[in-house]
Amino acid sequence: MSDIESALNDIARIRDQLAASTRFQGFAPPIVALTGGLAALLAGWQTARAENDLYVWILLAAVCVLMIGTEAIVRARRVHRSMADRLINTTLQRFMPTALAGAVLAAVVLMRAPDFARYLPGLWQLQIAVGVFAVQGNLPRSMAWAGAFYFASGTAALLLAVVPTVPLPWLMGVPFALGQVLAAAILHHAARKPTNA
Repeated sequence: MSDIESALNDIARIRDQLAASTRFQGFAPPIVALTGGLAALLAGWQTARAENDLYVWILLAAVCVLMIGTEAIVRARRVHRSMADRLINTTLQRFMPTALAGAVLAAVVLMRAPDFARYLPGLWQLQIAVGVFAVQGNLPRSMAWAGAFYFASGTAALLLAVVPTVPLPWLMGVPFALGQVLAAAILHHAARKPTNA
């Protein structure tokens, strides 16, 4: 390996380390809050119609991921400039395993064991908590509160899943709405502080 190749490899390694420790500022608080509002609306709509269709929640999750992801890419390129792609990749690499696990879990339960579908909201919330903690190095430190909230709400949803009088849309919609609004508030507050906050 030539000195030039070695120097280029060292620079790439330094950039990767910098991306791993830089706060990602691509998440837009209004979009994150909007996803919580959509969850509340869907929960209200399903409750009024006495529906328990989790497939609609999967569709909403896909729409929310698309909204947050698109805005994150646009904002990251504006805020982080040349580091944007590395920060996006670092954040995705940390969060994707838990997101994919949630998708596989949903597919298996809904196709092979639909009797256990009431447990999915709690399991998904626990996975969101794990995802938040996985990307904690790239988020404001206070985002740990959102992770803790999702961990607690996921546990509560699992405990309430065995109570047939608790509507399934509430197990999904209420925690997700509150969790996303909390995450949006944390992001908004952190945006007003220096990037080391």
